[in-house]
Amino acid sequence: MHRPVVYDLTHLVSRLSTPASSGIDRVDLAYGAHFTSGDRRMAAGAHYGLARPHTLSLENARAIVDLAGAAWRDEGDGARCSALSGWLATPPAQPFDRRGAPARRVSVAAGLTRSLAKARFRLFDDRRLRIPDGAIYLNVAQHAFEHPVFFRWLDKRDDLRRVFLIHDLLSLDYPEYFPASNLALFRRRLATALRYADAFVVSTQAVAARLRAELERQGSPIRPIHVQPFASPLEGAAREAAHDGHPYFVVIGTIEPRKNHLLILHLWRQLAARDRDAPRLVIVGGRGWENEQIVDLLDRAPALRAHVVEFSGLPDADLSRLLCGARALLAPSFDEGYGLPVVEALSLGAPVAASDIPVFREVTQGRAKFLSPLDGPGWRDEIVQLWRDEQYYRRRGDETRRFVTPTWEGYFEGVRGFLETL
Repeated sequence: MHRPVVYDLTHLVSRLSTPASSGIDRVDLAYGAHFTSGDRRMAAGAHYGLARPHTLSLENARAIVDLAGAAWRDEGDGARCSALSGWLATPPAQPFDRRGAPARRVSVAAGLTRSLAKARFRLFDDRRLRIPDGAIYLNVAQHAFEHPVFFRWLDKRDDLRRVFLIHDLLSLDYPEYFPASNLALFRRRLATALRYADAFVVSTQAVAARLRAELERQGSPIRPIHVQPFASPLEGAAREAAHDGHPYFVVIGTIEPRKNHLLILHLWRQLAARDRDAPRLVIVGGRGWENEQIVDLLDRAPALRAHVVEFSGLPDADLSRLLCGARALLAPSFDEGYGLPVVEALSLGAPVAASDIPVFREVTQGRAKFLSPLDGPGWRDEIVQLWRDEQYYRRRGDETRRFVTPTWEGYFEGVRGFLETL
């Protein structure tokens, strides 16, 4: 008999009022959508509570998923995307005029609806529901794991199988890339996961190997680890380019040191100084932490103003159009747990230049151009060749089309098979 599933929706509820989504948000949304509509094994939704988790009916869980999806998967702000497309289609001359493309608008009514829903579902508890005996408790977002009080109820439920998704352990390996307080915070989060999990789900063999090494280092029992690559959150998006005018490249990711924006920005300053018709660069992502040098270049470097634009909060439809028209996605990160933008780009047929790190070798199926994140001349040569050499650009496109796109249907088939073994 298959165990029923209780899916933890705490993270999705906490993000209901946020119009832009992170990679973790998008994975959480995919899980929520699957277990509230595509998998009849879901017995209830859960939300953190102090003495016991709040329970949510399937109907209420589906309402949470629908609200989050409406915020993150809409058709985009037409005026805003049109302004960006128009700027990209013309040769560099003037900086992007943000007055013609204001920040993404969310209607007052929609914003109020989501804020009220967020407050309601944080407090809501359907006490008629109980977590069934022998169920699987599934948590994929690592939300507030630093507060073990929210998980103490699990000490009294030995009948449950607790499954936690671990996105990465980068905070342990690269504390210098995160805020100073992050290392202690992450250690508390990991301690909660290691204490309560009966099994883990990860997205790459690289993360699985790192997790096993950490379990052994801490003398913690080795538990089953299921490895399954995420599908693209842009799965099913139309392959429609934003325009076919001036060439441009795209970088996607939070603006923080590990993503290595500095390398690309310094290269763009060189390209713009040598050729005023150099390609454009679109940086998609919010501003994160420890990024003062990057922000100084974005805000104060005169040579970049007509060539570089920074955007955050692009909805899926607009992001898909942007990637479809790009010469390539650039991913110079020093390390990653997965790299959803790389999979998004390859799934849409956009060439990728990526750091030569194990995770990118794995998730791209070898269909990217790999370069050291420290090899400035190598990145410059690849960018120039993609920009100026049409034959090379077409060859790279042919290579991209051999990428076998992972699907959410295949992903959850693998996850379901794993859960059935527990």
